[in-house]
Amino acid sequence: MPVRAGQIVATQVAAALVVTAAGSGPLLLAAAVLAALVLVVVAWLRVRDRWLFEWLGIGMRYLGRARTLPAEADPTVLLDRVAPDAVVVPADVSGDTAAVISDGYGLTVVLELGDPTALLSDTLQSLPSPASLLPAAGPDTPPTRIQLVLSAATAPAASAGAGTAASSYRQLTEGRLLSQERALLAVRVLRTEGWSDADLRRALSSAVRKVRRRLAPIAARPLGERAVPGVLAELAHHDGAHPGVETWPTLRLGGLVQASFRLRRWPDLRSETARRLVPRLLSLPTVGTTVSINAGPWPAAGDDTVPVDLTVRLAAADDAGLTAASHALRRLLAAEGAVVRRLDGEQLDGLASTLPLGVTGIGPTAPNQRPLPTAAVETLELSIGTAGLMIGVNRHGAAVLARLFRPEATRVMLIGGVRAAQMVALRAMALGARVVVQTARPLAWEPFVRGASAPGDVIALIPPGRPVTGPPGSWLQPLLVVVDIGPVAADPRPGPPWQAVLVVRDELTTVDVDALSRADLVVLQPLRPAEAALAATALGLGTSAEWLTRIREDMVGVVNRRTLRWALLSSTPIESQLIGPPSRY
Repeated sequence: MPVRAGQIVATQVAAALVVTAAGSGPLLLAAAVLAALVLVVVAWLRVRDRWLFEWLGIGMRYLGRARTLPAEADPTVLLDRVAPDAVVVPADVSGDTAAVISDGYGLTVVLELGDPTALLSDTLQSLPSPASLLPAAGPDTPPTRIQLVLSAATAPAASAGAGTAASSYRQLTEGRLLSQERALLAVRVLRTEGWSDADLRRALSSAVRKVRRRLAPIAARPLGERAVPGVLAELAHHDGAHPGVETWPTLRLGGLVQASFRLRRWPDLRSETARRLVPRLLSLPTVGTTVSINAGPWPAAGDDTVPVDLTVRLAAADDAGLTAASHALRRLLAAEGAVVRRLDGEQLDGLASTLPLGVTGIGPTAPNQRPLPTAAVETLELSIGTAGLMIGVNRHGAAVLARLFRPEATRVMLIGGVRAAQMVALRAMALGARVVVQTARPLAWEPFVRGASAPGDVIALIPPGRPVTGPPGSWLQPLLVVVDIGPVAADPRPGPPWQAVLVVRDELTTVDVDALSRADLVVLQPLRPAEAALAATALGLGTSAEWLTRIREDMVGVVNRRTLRWALLSSTPIESQLIGPPSRY
């Protein structure tokens, strides 16, 4: 722990007090000695790896700020709490209309990584390290900071417990996949002498343009003025239904208990397991984990190191779950020789550090950033593409994943049997989804509902025409509505976020073509030649549609944006017992 200049000064002041009072009588001398002792203790006493004066400063800031957030608070109120003087304003950035977060210390643009319309994945997309995205230091470039925020939820979801759906999905994936992931990049230029707001905006636009070019072919979309507060609220798990409360060791938001940790000592990044630190952190047994890597600005010219900060925020359903997740985090890091510090009394700073604001806490500086060799930072393994609902495996044995649940509604159409639909529903339950089945044939669904429902989490069966009731979908508890009532007309209206509607059709006819062509995702079991011809026309599949008549009965073709992927459904023993073979007929 480095010694601060203030500690030396405090020691000198303590000695001066005693020397000055030495000839002034016993009472004054005793008071001076007591004051000197207090100064020395405050300056030099270490408590849980911090100096006592640091704890006093943390405590004063903790007591001096608002520590509650009303349940109905708008997302902009949350932004005001984590960045009190920040405002979101529209601006033209790199040719796009984007939101700029402006505060007393800099300007920030938030980019969402990944194509929001690409719902299929069977390969990883590697991300460059934030350090490699920093613009070169120079007199024409203001100090710049790049922050990568990765947020994930594990699969099976913690809310699925040890029920049938969770046990089956664990057999299917061996716990290797995520149910949700989100990647955001904050590009921040810092205010410095000689740079006006107009100059900073031009520099920020240039930095964003270069970052997007470096990220290609990964899409990087600047968030707009209305999107930024909502994204920040989702990442913080502020749902508008539960109040927020900051306590000394935790932060309670969205009905979850959260705690943030900052890396004090990095592992040796020459080790392969250390280089995979971030994906391992995202797989911790939590309701949700957020990892922030903040790099920059560059130090003095010629230095081959870059300041880097890593902060982790864990979210759990209760205190016991958070304690277990915290122990798992410390074990993982200890095995790599790394050290982490829990941000007791600074949980609001921890929240700010794990939101894409480009800060490491509230304030102009980054006192906890550690200079690391640039080459070592660039070896960190960072990627996206391992989250979603597992449809099956491709011919290489890799998981074929579908992003059914996202910040907008997803329209899915399944041409096949009811058993394949039940398999999708069971796997969605493992991701924490609430399932509602609207069906005209309840007898075909009732055995499945009895076997798949868990205590307190019953699949709802409703007749055609009855509206879907209950809470809307959210990032941690999305909603799957299965529509099994015969031909359904396409609904062009946008639906609510974090909700997927799965339309089930036993056979494909001409009346289904419009709905098929408008679907975001289509799952096709083996088709008859006439059905394959209709699918080829509606989905633009060309001659590849012929293979839909030849695939195995336990295979499907999955189509998104005219891209066709093949998947073997890979039934688990639990699915085979509960549902039976997933064949169409």
